[in-house]
Amino acid sequence: MGEVSTFAVPFVVRGRIHDQATIEHNGAGFRFVTPDPLEVLPELPLASYAAMADLHELSMGDIIDFLAELGKRLNPDENPHMRQAFELSVFTSNLPERVLRTIYSEQLDFFFRPEVLADAVERRIGTAYLEGWVDELGPDGRSVRIRAYGARTAHVIAGNTPGVAAITIARNALTRGDAIIKTPRNDPMTAAAIAATMVDFAPDHPLTRHVSVLYWRGGDESIEPRIFSPATVDKIVAWGGSDAIKNAGHYVGPGVELIALDPKRSISLIGPDALDGGPGQTEAAHRLAADVGLFNQEGCVSPRVAYVSTEGVPDAGTRVRALANDVYGALGRLPPSYSAPVQRLPLALAEELKMAKLLGDPWVVGGDTTGGVVVSSNNETVEFAEQMACRHVNLVPTEDFDQVIEGITSTVQTVGVWPESLRLDLRHRLSLAGAQRVVDLGGATNPFGNQTLPQDGIEVLRRMCRWIVDEGEPDEN
Repeated sequence: MGEVSTFAVPFVVRGRIHDQATIEHNGAGFRFVTPDPLEVLPELPLASYAAMADLHELSMGDIIDFLAELGKRLNPDENPHMRQAFELSVFTSNLPERVLRTIYSEQLDFFFRPEVLADAVERRIGTAYLEGWVDELGPDGRSVRIRAYGARTAHVIAGNTPGVAAITIARNALTRGDAIIKTPRNDPMTAAAIAATMVDFAPDHPLTRHVSVLYWRGGDESIEPRIFSPATVDKIVAWGGSDAIKNAGHYVGPGVELIALDPKRSISLIGPDALDGGPGQTEAAHRLAADVGLFNQEGCVSPRVAYVSTEGVPDAGTRVRALANDVYGALGRLPPSYSAPVQRLPLALAEELKMAKLLGDPWVVGGDTTGGVVVSSNNETVEFAEQMACRHVNLVPTEDFDQVIEGITSTVQTVGVWPESLRLDLRHRLSLAGAQRVVDLGGATNPFGNQTLPQDGIEVLRRMCRWIVDEGEPDEN
């Protein structure tokens, strides 16, 4: 039996780092130890909203400057907290080490760049509403003033990419919120490492004192009823799988709102020009591979299924297989810092691919640790389409997209469409069907969009605020 690596994961509670680890959590080839969450539980709730007054003494410029400074300090080569987060993530994450290194070393600061933060605030909330009372005229002609205040929030975050931890901390600061962040088992350290960095350079700063990060096993009834309570929080922001969302939803009631960033799937719609055997085919293959391969398909934005139109295409079966070969080749040429082969496939997917290759139906190119394309033999997805992972995509020939669009629901997040003329033609129908984001094929990734654009059909920043109305004659002073 090989040596097991052990990692100490601290809790960070209101500007204090708790590192007396007493609870052990085991994984495959690793373990991590944490403090006992019950011991810090009394420190988590705010006594009252009045305790958030210090946040409202900060200008938005102060907040953005603080976050910009934080972003500069997150490189794991210089930050021991982040280095430990990276080293643990190599064991816990489904992402290859090379991709993880790129995210930690080069990309986490994206979420803290001043120009991105300022743009997000102005677009999604309106800076004036965060800085003071905004005069408006009520529908009955009365003078009213509206202001956005921070809320007491609990965040149940996902661990498919370290960026979720970064965007959560940034959003909490921008909205002047008070956050209790529950970290996931597949990334228990990144949010704690960012919060510990805040403690290192500004332990008494209001933004530091209004962040708490800890890990506990989801569903722990000795902890969650006391945190997900209207006495402690106003809003629960929940990411992740169905179980995490359902568990958070159990606590929704008067005084507690759920902002659900629940499981989504993404698809691609590709026009018949992709089967021309020439430049169109090459471009479509490159674009689809970029979307499928992004962070090894760990994010909701990556398609598991791509529908390609065979309308008017002779010998369509042969041409679809040719496109599949080109997509597989393009997957292999993706930069290793962006996407990389894995050590092993999920067992269920590996078994399905093995059987498909044995039977020859559906047709598979690749289908191993480097990735693969599974071509349906009819106009329907394969039975294991939802299991596509590690750079695998189901390519489905279809004579038209009407039936595909009819099957779309609000569980569909991103639809990548090619060519552009097809996107423009279909975007309205896709939106009515339930899709939440329509992009040019190959454009699923957008690190700045995570902050500045709506997500999953909602305006997360806006919903994280409490919107207060002051009615009556304005103050003339």
